[in-house]
Amino acid sequence: MRKIIFYIPAIIFAILYGLLAISDIGAISPIIVVWLALFFIGGLMLHKNFFGGSLFGALPAIHLIYMGTQQTGQIFNEAPIGIVILIFYLLCGYFVYRSNKEAITN
Repeated sequence: MRKIIFYIPAIIFAILYGLLAISDIGAISPIIVVWLALFFIGGLMLHKNFFGGSLFGALPAIHLIYMGTQQTGQIFNEAPIGIVILIFYLLCGYFVYRSNKEAITN
């Protein structure tokens, strides 16, 4: 599995919120910086073959799912995006765990 895959959500969200910040469309919440940091930390930990890094990526996803249940006045519902990201990080963690387990047995 290519290691760059672990950074896909971090890259996508960094580009998205970077463009929003540059174009001055609207204010960006400070929690976004925390999300990006967690995405990059999770990607780095998964890159280093530590499956626990999937937890760091899953935390922003869980927050997105929670925010999708609240009436925040957003244009779109955040819950489906959060579910996709949560499944992505859980699968990445599983594949890293499985590859570590195979490396130990070989």
